[in-house]
Amino acid sequence: MKAVTFQDVGVIAVSDVAEPELLEDSDVIVRVTRCAICGSDLHLYHGDIPMMPGDTCGHEFTGVIEDTGSSVKLKRGDRVVGTFHTACGGCNACLRGEFHLCSSGAVFGYGPIYGSLNGTQAEYARVPKADVNLRLIPAQLEDEQALFAGDILTTAYGAVKNAGVMIGETVAVIGCGPVGIMAIQSAFARGAARVLAIDLLEERLNLAASLGAIAVNGSTSDPVGRVMQLTDGEGVDAVIEAVGGPRTIILAFELVRPGGRIAAVGVSSETTFEYPLMQSLTKDVTFRIGLANIHRDIDETLALISSGKIDPTIVISHRLSLSDAVEGYDLFDKRQASKVILIP
Repeated sequence: MKAVTFQDVGVIAVSDVAEPELLEDSDVIVRVTRCAICGSDLHLYHGDIPMMPGDTCGHEFTGVIEDTGSSVKLKRGDRVVGTFHTACGGCNACLRGEFHLCSSGAVFGYGPIYGSLNGTQAEYARVPKADVNLRLIPAQLEDEQALFAGDILTTAYGAVKNAGVMIGETVAVIGCGPVGIMAIQSAFARGAARVLAIDLLEERLNLAASLGAIAVNGSTSDPVGRVMQLTDGEGVDAVIEAVGGPRTIILAFELVRPGGRIAAVGVSSETTFEYPLMQSLTKDVTFRIGLANIHRDIDETLALISSGKIDPTIVISHRLSLSDAVEGYDLFDKRQASKVILIP
């Protein structure tokens, strides 16, 4: 079968690889119908997270079940969306609902540090613990709509949820890439009265504004000054940091009001940052950072898509065949694409 494989830093290829096989009675084989290139895939592409040459890339996917292990309740022919990270469903973390902390969890296509699980930018994929790690796609949804519930939409929605956004509040979203755009929609879906969208790129801000957000261009204005102006000098109730790295996390602390909350979900390869301890202490700020708990929130995001309250497909800029994945990575890496969908 054809699959997108890592070859070296900055080099991927579409290769012929062996089709996956069932290894456990809880596995299924999915014929992939849609997959995508994620911003976090670029960390692998740039060599920030190690991959082995020949590893299959990708972790966002929808598909149709082609074969099942003997213990699986899902059936052949079911249309499904997969969670980007797997969980066992039975360890202490999973039983607490902390599926992202599963003792045996892994991330599809994310190398040896994250479980050496083959990726899903391929014609077929093996999904372990399938009843835990797959969801049926509601009949009224197209595959491309459901695709985003397995990663970036639910990542953003989970951050908004973790930030405790309440009806009538003002929220700032730092970064209007795909996750940031999903966070804007999620904040409104959870009742935010205003969302302030902060980015450096005008085209991203225009998309944010089309969703009802107030655009704040950090390349032409002082974002802190502008946010304080819009909030009568107090700051916002909650900040969603959707970029990753020390600079934007520190910005989040500058934007949040006393007693406010910050949820950081931007992926970064940085190992440390200088925490604003005194500022956090005196302002009584709640700061939360962590991997997305997709299993916890995916059913809610699928329902929000089905109801029309969120349209995740607005971030799609390119639809390419799987065989054109090299071009897709190049476009995405050069920021000439906002979201690339690959069609096997």
